[in-house]
Amino acid sequence: MPPDYSTQGQIDPPMIPTLKRFLPYLWPKGAPSLRLRIIAAGFLVLCAKAAILTMPFLYKAVVDGMSGDDMNTELTILLALVAAYGLARFGQVMFDNLRNIVFEKVGQQAARRLATNVFTHLHSLSLRFHLGRRTGEVTKIIERGTKSIDIMLYFLLFNIA
Repeated sequence: MPPDYSTQGQIDPPMIPTLKRFLPYLWPKGAPSLRLRIIAAGFLVLCAKAAILTMPFLYKAVVDGMSGDDMNTELTILLALVAAYGLARFGQVMFDNLRNIVFEKVGQQAARRLATNVFTHLHSLSLRFHLGRRTGEVTKIIERGTKSIDIMLYFLLFNIA
């Protein structure tokens, strides 16, 4: 897809038109299962963030329990807090990996739809275009574009949103 704006003399393209171009791939019409996967991935992001946010508090409780002057502190409480800290760290990694698993089908479907659109557009071009271009270059560009769509959607959803 060519850009909807002129890129001559411009270093950075505007962000809003780029986001609007990727939104149909991120929230596909007529695909409720993919939309459900996106919602589930967003929920898993929140779970991972919650796990990350509990870690400093658990770590503080462990350190406070070990450094206190009160020697009556139970060893089991300290061990439980250390275990809770480890579980929070494990939960953060687990939720991140589950998010990747859930979102993978969405990214693959978006890359597939984008590749189909590009392939259809490429076949609709004139014979003069195809004779004047090197097919290998066009194929390499299409392959790079379809690989990058998954990364772009992942970045848009989980880092910007």
